[in-house]
Amino acid sequence: MNKKLIKIFKIIGIIIVIIYSGICALLYFSQDNLLFHPQPTTTEEIAEIIKANPNFDTLSFQMKDGNRTYGFISKDTIKEKLPLVLYFGGNAEEVSHLMEYQNYFPNTVMALVNYRSFGLSKGLISEKTMFSDALEVYGQLIADPGVDPNRVIVIGRSIGTGVATYLSSQRKTNATVLITPYENMIDVAFEKYPFVPIGLLINHRFESDKYAPSISSPMLALISKNDQIIPKHHAYALTKVWKGKTSVLEVDEDHNSIMNNEEVWKRIEEFVKENSQ
Repeated sequence: MNKKLIKIFKIIGIIIVIIYSGICALLYFSQDNLLFHPQPTTTEEIAEIIKANPNFDTLSFQMKDGNRTYGFISKDTIKEKLPLVLYFGGNAEEVSHLMEYQNYFPNTVMALVNYRSFGLSKGLISEKTMFSDALEVYGQLIADPGVDPNRVIVIGRSIGTGVATYLSSQRKTNATVLITPYENMIDVAFEKYPFVPIGLLINHRFESDKYAPSISSPMLALISKNDQIIPKHHAYALTKVWKGKTSVLEVDEDHNSIMNNEEVWKRIEEFVKENSQ
């Protein structure tokens, strides 16, 4: 091979390395925008939401770092301590729409929490703040005189299943409901970007399979057969490492349409009732 060809191949190699490095850098620095899609609301919009849902009040939590996180809580019309159902949403989900599902959670206190930069919640969202806020919110809610701290059910959807799993590994919960869950965000991301070293690049790892083996309480997984965002094998991978009893309902839906499936909500209702007696 002559020197001219060697030089050409070297130049091509350098160009490939530069392009590859650029792709890796782009993914690294844009990962927050790819993963999180904040849904802020105004106080006027929240007022209209509450007006349309008179069975709920707004929630406000002061975090230890000074940030204020907001959400919604159902009004306790029964003057006794009730089970708490605590919901964490997906990566583009402002949680107020869950109020319409209150009928599936009779005789409970239903708390819906917006992550930082969602709804009226302030601050920047990250795995770290999602986890720490979940622990603080849990602590403040079980101190509510209307909540029975010995009957807590945690529900997570999509990315929120990572939050719910972490919370159940760190605090006492009776059961965990996971809608379209995954074992960890590294494996999910690697499936979408197999040509880059995801394990080295990703900041928000959401390693549910790391926490699940320590959770002895039961878990219900709601799985979408046609999920293209989190393919169903990721959900089954998590069920295999969960220490407690697991139940699975797989439905013929996609990642988003599962939320409109009546069978899903009926199964959640049964599961919550079974585990909050």
